Amino acid sequence: MTQQSTIGLDEAAEELGVHYQTAYRWVRAGKLAATKVDGRYCVERSELDAFRERRATPAPPPEPSAVRLDRQRLAMGRALFDGDETKAREIVARLTSNGTSVARLIEEVLAPPLVDIGSAWHRGEATIFVEHRATAIVERILGGLSPNPRGRRRGVVLVAGVAGDRHSLPTLMATAALREDNWTVQHLGADVPVDELVTFIEGHRVDLVVLSAVGPGAVDRARQAEERVVEVNGVPVLVGEPGVSVGRLLELARAAV
Repeated sequence: MTQQSTIGLDEAAEELGVHYQTAYRWVRAGKLAATKVDGRYCVERSELDAFRERRATPAPPPEPSAVRLDRQRLAMGRALFDGDETKAREIVARLTSNGTSVARLIEEVLAPPLVDIGSAWHRGEATIFVEHRATAIVERILGGLSPNPRGRRRGVVLVAGVAGDRHSLPTLMATAALREDNWTVQHLGADVPVDELVTFIEGHRVDLVVLSAVGPGAVDRARQAEERVVEVNGVPVLVGEPGVSVGRLLELARAAV
């Protein structure tokens, strides 16, 4: 005997294991689709099955508030300044498990303390080893983040630091954020000559190039590399200049391809 395709709301409530009034409130709230026929609510069995599945699927935790992230930023700053990698990893693990995106983690928790430590070094309030140690900790943390979201990939993006720029951290930040945003990333690291970029693109599928440029003259060299890649390979290039957030990078990447 086949099941009816449409059942009454009272029967639907019984199948869901709840009181009729509970099912009625779900209908009124728009959570359970139902049609009123001759003064009686009826539910399509397909909708009932879909509703049951939605209830059984755990909802993702809400992202932490800005206030909480600010507190975690301060805690991260203390951990990085003190070289407490265990504490820094605990903060990152807690935030990512609570739904914080990689882009937001970088922008609001990891990057600001590094800027503060760099400024403290320039003012003579911190030694160079404090800055280098903090950078190394964040590099290792980002290296351990392997976002692999479901769904169709947006494309293949090559991430590299421009020739003469030995700062690897910005390329790691870009790589982690782009992977979370459903890009396949070819990460070549820092200080990559433009000839190597051109050769790599000739032998691999690349839909977009992201060049990190930090330090004196790096932006100018990145612009020259951009012209060369576009001319030879015809691939769009984004230059990650100082001050360009990873969130803005993701917006530009989506628009470029």
